Amino acid sequence: MNGNGWLKRVIPVLLAILTLYATPALAQEAEGWAISPGEARVDGLLLGESANFSVTVINNEDSPLTFTMSAEIPEADKLRPGHEPIPDTNWITFDVPLVELDAYSRQEVIVTVAIPSNGDWGGRNYECWLRATSEAMGILQVELDCRLLLSTSAAYARGIDWTLVGVIAGVVVVAVAMIYSNRRTIKKWAG
Repeated sequence: MNGNGWLKRVIPVLLAILTLYATPALAQEAEGWAISPGEARVDGLLLGESANFSVTVINNEDSPLTFTMSAEIPEADKLRPGHEPIPDTNWITFDVPLVELDAYSRQEVIVTVAIPSNGDWGGRNYECWLRATSEAMGILQVELDCRLLLSTSAAYARGIDWTLVGVIAGVVVVAVAMIYSNRRTIKKWAG
């Protein structure tokens, strides 16, 4: 074996390790149940707007299970680099906060993220954990998290500015009235 033989063995192992750690989690699993995806992203959300996405809670047990959905602020040492904890978990709502699953079933839960328009929330990266907590499984209570990575835009969501529309319409009406009332003068001037 020449001096490069060890390198040929180490490179595939390193690539496999990097691949495992670089891919986001598809699901978080515990004894008999799971939440999927394990990580969700909402990018470029405008202040004053909201976005919806879904997570799925899965029961792989042969008995019914009940879960409570909640938004949790992660501990500082658990945050992804470049992210800060979400300032208010009230930005996150669930269409079904209490999930009751029959044996071997699943339920999709719609998550809504709404950023208030008032406040200095724009241009930032936030992190929040969407937690499914099982009702007591014996004496054990199990929690699974879906990591939500949220980035906000520095722009504000704006609807139609009716004041501006009114001003433009007023200017157009006045201009048309002036042209109409001075049509003879304009004809002489033009030609």
